Amino acid sequence: MESDKELVQKLFDELSSRTGMPRIDLSEDNSAILPFGEEMLLYVHYRAEIPEVDFTVPIGSVPKRKKASVYERLLSANFYWAGTHGATLSYQEDLDEVIIQFREDTTNLGVERLQSVMEGFLSVAMEWKGKLSKIIDGADEESEDGGIGVSGGLDHGGAVLLEV
Repeated sequence: MESDKELVQKLFDELSSRTGMPRIDLSEDNSAILPFGEEMLLYVHYRAEIPEVDFTVPIGSVPKRKKASVYERLLSANFYWAGTHGATLSYQEDLDEVIIQFREDTTNLGVERLQSVMEGFLSVAMEWKGKLSKIIDGADEESEDGGIGVSGGLDHGGAVLLEV
C-alpha cells in the first residue's frame, strides 16, 4: 500500500507531465524548491501529520525606514484574506523577508484541484511581489478597496504553470 507522501508525489508527477512544469520531487524531509518567474522560488512542503501541502514564496525585504507603513498595508491585506485570495502574508524574521503562503488539504486532493491551487497561488505571489515593490517605492496608488486588491488568484485561477 502506498503512503500518503507517495500519493502526493504522484499528484505532483502527473501535474508536471500535464503542464510541462519542472518536476517537484519531495525530499526526505517532504520538501522541494521550484524556481519560477523572474527570480522567484516556490517552496513546497508536504505535512503528513495534518495532511496538507504548504506553498511559500519569498516576495521581498522591506527597508527599516518603511517597515511600519508597509507592514500596516500587509496586515490590511491579510484581513479575512481579502487582499490575498486566501493566502497569508507574513514576515520571516530570520531571513528579513516578506513571504506569502497557502495551505491545501491533501485529503481527496486531485490533480485538477492541485493545478488550480498552484496556478492561483503563483498568480497571487507574482502580483504581491510587484505590489510590495511598488508599496516600498511609494509608487502605488490606493485603490477603492484600500490598495489591497489582487486580480485573478486563488479564487479564479491565474498564472500558467508553464511559465516557470
